[in-house]
Amino acid sequence: MPRRSPRLPPLLAEFDDEEREAVLAANRAFYRAFNERDVEAMDALWAPSGSMICLHPGQNPLLERADIVASWRGILKHPQSPKVRCTDEWVVGRPGLAIVVCREILAEGQLMATNTFTRLGDGWHMIGHHSGQVPPVERPRPAPTAASATAPRDRRKLH
Repeated sequence: MPRRSPRLPPLLAEFDDEEREAVLAANRAFYRAFNERDVEAMDALWAPSGSMICLHPGQNPLLERADIVASWRGILKHPQSPKVRCTDEWVVGRPGLAIVVCREILAEGQLMATNTFTRLGDGWHMIGHHSGQVPPVERPRPAPTAASATAPRDRRKLH
């Protein structure tokens, strides 16, 4: 029997690069609102209604939009609210639904986040945020080359 070419799973089907970039723009808007302490931008980013969830590290899940926005208002207005740098974004989706997994870099450690977005008439809106602690990723350092492994020659010496 001839082998059929593999079919994309439904979650990956029909999600083009333009949509992927729009989702990443929404994800970056989330972190920009966080870092700029912009409560209005954070509020506008979350979907206006429907099912949603927010899980802050070490906290109980929030399932109601009013509770989610109130939690962000408290975080963003707190004078010691951390700055967060988002890296290593990975996005997957299908028409109308997208998930971004990324690393959150804070001064005191690293978290991994899963941010879920839905497409509404005016663009992508957040319906889920889950962030939790993970060990830091150690980036491999380049191996020393033969030239860099030897001590630099002192030009004052004759031999």
